[in-house]
Amino acid sequence: MRLTNLVLYLSFCFLVGSGALLSWKLVPGSRGGGGLEALGMSRHEWGDLHFWAGLIAVLATAAHLFLNWPWLKKIAASGRFWRLAAGFGAGLALALGIFALPVSRSGGGEGQGQRAERTVPRP
Repeated sequence: MRLTNLVLYLSFCFLVGSGALLSWKLVPGSRGGGGLEALGMSRHEWGDLHFWAGLIAVLATAAHLFLNWPWLKKIAASGRFWRLAAGFGAGLALALGIFALPVSRSGGGEGQGQRAERTVPRP
């Protein structure tokens, strides 16, 4: 259980640090943040590490909940299973709701397609 807690804590800390780096230092732009790098890695490479750290955090959370299941049933839910189910359901609904959001291109951005269209000479 201590190993699970350590992995969960370290993955959370990495997610906070890499998320802040991606959001505030390796800002989005042309060529993956204007060609900026940290430790020799681009915004895209840091994003990949951020994704895998998130996956590790999800797996560590699942292991943590599994190992603490008796405590969750007895103490956290106080013998009422619906409380436990409501907590898990709310978390799952939040994650799936965010994932299900529609994605579209922004109108004011400088996308690759827009830039290429402007450079083509018109007859």
